[in-house]
Formats: sequence, C-alpha cells, structure tokens
Amino acid sequence: MSQDLKSDVAQLKKQVAELSKVKDYLEIWKLQSRYAHLYFMLRNSEIPSLFAQKTPGVSMDIEDAGIYEGIKGVKRFWTTVLSEERTHSPGWLAVHMTCNPIIEINKDGTKAKGVWFSHGSVSMRRENKMDCLLCLGKYDMDYVKEDGEWKFFRLAYRIAYMCPLDKGWVEEPITGSIAGAPGNSPDKPATNYLPYSRYRINIFPPPPPEPFKD
Repeated sequence: MSQDLKSDVAQLKKQVAELSKVKDYLEIWKLQSRYAHLYFMLRNSEIPSLFAQKTPGVSMDIEDAGIYEGIKGVKRFWTTVLSEERTHSPGWLAVHMTCNPIIEINKDGTKAKGVWFSHGSVSMRRENKMDCLLCLGKYDMDYVKEDGEWKFFRLAYRIAYMCPLDKGWVEEPITGSIAGAPGNSPDKPATNYLPYSRYRINIFPPPPPEPFKD
C-alpha cells in the first residue's frame, strides 16, 4: 500500500469515527427530548422504556424524592408518585424543557454523560385552588448504549427553584415536596438537594461533565 493510500485510509477512518460520535450526540439529544415531550403529554407510563432494561445500576433521583434503584424502582416511581392516574387531572400542567446540553461520550460510543438546563411551567392544585408555578433546574444524566440504542442509565433532576408566579424564587423558592407525595418510597435518600436560598451563594451544581479519559 502506497503512503498516499495509507494516509487516505487513515483520514477516512478518522472521519467515520467523528461522524459516529456526531450521530451518538444527536441520538442522545433525541432521547432526552423524547422524555420531555412524554412528560408534558402526560404519557408517564412510557418513560421507563427510555431507561436501560438489562444494564445493572440504573437509577433515578428527582428533587427531594430520593433515589429509586433498578428498572423496577424506576417503574415504581412512574406508576405511583407521578402516575398517569395522578397527573390526568383537570388543570394539571407540567413542562420541563431540556436545553443548552453539554454531552461527553466515551471513545467506544457505549457510555455518555450530560448536563442540561431545564426551565419549566407547572400548574397544580394547591390549598384547594389551581396555582401557577415557575421552575428551573438541571438534568444530570448518564447514558448507556444497550442493544445498539442509547438509553438512560442514571437520571437526576437538580432543582434550583419551583416558585409561585406571584411570589418568585426569592420569597418562596420551593413549593411543595415530592418526598411527602403519596406513594413515595425511595430506595435511598435524595442526594444534592440544594435549591435556591437568599441566605447563601448559589452555585447550582453539577458542573459540565469532563471528557472521558479512555
């Protein structure tokens, strides 16, 4: 093989690897977006299908609810705490957009990490009346490729605030608690639950993920 041909082959391999990583990036983005759409459309029973079904170590950690472990734990959460039976109620609205992603993918294209900002709007019955809420948080994610498809491996939602529209996050940064919701039965306590406070410097982890070292 001539030197020029070797160089061309090496260049093609590099381009194929780069295109493969771009494809993985877009597939992960689509997966995260699908989650946001399903949640907004009250199709919560479909959300567990976005998680890895065979890979050990799957978990979910939302606000102060606690950690739900394994695919059975994930299904338990979406059929009790945020079941369709609960959310299919007059006036309910819950949209958590996912944007400004930073995604890192390992060299083999089998694992990935991502952080997303999430702005949202919520309406729910509170103190016998419908209330409008604003929310902001971050999705702190790990992904795994299972049977050739990207799936959630770990989903964590780190809330900054969920406040009444008429008060704002300074006066009332957190309205309600998932920890006290009917049916909430996590496997472990919540981690990194640190919403906004006017009495401290607010840095809102997690930071952007670092590249994989492989």
